[in-house]
Amino acid sequence: MKKRMTAASMAALMAVSMLPVSACAASAEDMAPVKAPAWNTAQHMQYMNGYADGTFRPDASITRAEACKLIAGLLAEKSGGGDYTFIDVPADAWFAESVSEMTGFSLINGYENGTFRPDAPITRAEFVSILARFPHTDRGTEQSFADVPASHWAHEAVQTALAQGWVTSDARFRPDAKITRAETVTMINRVLGRQGDPVTAASGEGVRIMPDVPDTHWAYLDMLEATTDHKHEMREGLEVWTGYDRETTDLAAGWHNINGLLFHVNEEKLFDRSTKLGGLELDHNGRYTTGSAELDQLLTGAVKGIVNSKMTQQEKLRAVYDYAKKAFGYLGIGSVDTSKEGWEIEQATNMLKNKKGNCYSWASAFTYLARQVGYDAKAIAGKGVSPKGSESVHAWTEITIDGTAYTFDPQIESVYASRYGENYDLFMKKYGEAVWGYKKDETKPEQPETPVTPEVDAKLAALMEKVYGDKPYASMIQQTALSNTMGVDGMTQGIQWFLGTDKLNFTAGLASESAMTAQAHSVILLRFADAKEAEAAVPVLKESVDPRKWICVGVEKAVVECNGDLVCIVMDDENGATYLKNFREIAVAE
Repeated sequence: MKKRMTAASMAALMAVSMLPVSACAASAEDMAPVKAPAWNTAQHMQYMNGYADGTFRPDASITRAEACKLIAGLLAEKSGGGDYTFIDVPADAWFAESVSEMTGFSLINGYENGTFRPDAPITRAEFVSILARFPHTDRGTEQSFADVPASHWAHEAVQTALAQGWVTSDARFRPDAKITRAETVTMINRVLGRQGDPVTAASGEGVRIMPDVPDTHWAYLDMLEATTDHKHEMREGLEVWTGYDRETTDLAAGWHNINGLLFHVNEEKLFDRSTKLGGLELDHNGRYTTGSAELDQLLTGAVKGIVNSKMTQQEKLRAVYDYAKKAFGYLGIGSVDTSKEGWEIEQATNMLKNKKGNCYSWASAFTYLARQVGYDAKAIAGKGVSPKGSESVHAWTEITIDGTAYTFDPQIESVYASRYGENYDLFMKKYGEAVWGYKKDETKPEQPETPVTPEVDAKLAALMEKVYGDKPYASMIQQTALSNTMGVDGMTQGIQWFLGTDKLNFTAGLASESAMTAQAHSVILLRFADAKEAEAAVPVLKESVDPRKWICVGVEKAVVECNGDLVCIVMDDENGATYLKNFREIAVAE
């Protein structure tokens, strides 16, 4: 209640001008209390709460008004209020009654201009000055802080806090630093002799989950103590909880991203913890974990900046998909052993760290990004199918939503848009719906006989060396003898993969390609019966050859030329012109 300022109260305010403006507690001579303040230690009630999303925000500061509300709520008795007020504390303010109670016990004072500055953060020195005004047994200490000399206005209060054990000895006290919420509850608990119960905290059902405070935080038990109504017993000097209120949240049931971390709220309005929901593992802090601390940290950092609580789940999925398209670049680094357990974690970690990788890296990274927003995603290794029907090893993400499996392929979208200006929509497509196709790996039946591989034609091999000339392909080269019957055994790559057709009748063929499918490179030489057949084959091959047969990256186009009875097909965006020039200049084989 706002009261008229009396002559006595005006004198008290004038006395404050003798103190530093930052001082919060007046001296006993300034404000004689009606009666001594006392703490309520009969109950271990909740005296601080979190925020709407369940967070505690341990590093946030508290205001002078919040400090008054907090301490006034822990008083054993009412003071009846002070006989003066402050010009910036309206009678109907949420903190007005608390400020009045605190002034009634001479625990706080204002500034020389009649203000209280309720919204200003309270400092560490101001806070311990309030605590030191409660009755306590005097204890001396020979220790001190280098940054609180005897001339400091709060020296006596800080020395009291140090002697009482409310603060721990260190070289510096940082008196002018804003006190944090974590520091606040830690000091109050020490003043009241309260402490959290680590056994209950670790195993109790319904114990408060603070999304921004893991149990490894230095003040975790103090924060839990401050935010939970509970009953207790003291056993061998330790507080043991014998009962506590289960802490519910205002968040709706379902998945929630809080500061980049993923949590799940059940139908009872409790955070789930130490359980597995679908394929998503929740640890004892209620956080989704991949099982890799490094990957968890990378995912949290990535998701924190691209999703928010106003988004729907599907909007969050779209956001991380777009992030995967824009943030990552293609790097042909060879194949991946997908039979190795944990390959997805390794690939996702490297992708998020280096921002470059192949289709396996891309699929793994997006899979875990999707999981980080609450989707039970899986990285799938198999074969991609180009619009022309060519098949090549590839990896993508699969998510089953409402019983339907959908494919997601940010890698194809990103690479083909940036390299070739070809824009595809590969977000959330049913199998068979997208322009690109996807085939999961299947176990091949045992073959009764070893397939017959045609021998490499020696003359074509010699000519291939001349085509490469002084620009040999830098990566590993795999030379394959071609025939129209290859692939019929079901084990070897079919001729259609190389030529896009099995209708040409050539007499010998040799393909020189990268052994790493992530590298888009191919030089093919074909010998025909005569120059006429070779010339007739050129337009057929220009139409049939698929420059996108390497699903992950592809090349701009396939170039086909003939020279006598030879046909050369080149697919290489970097050195293709040189290879064709060399082909034109070589002598036709006898």
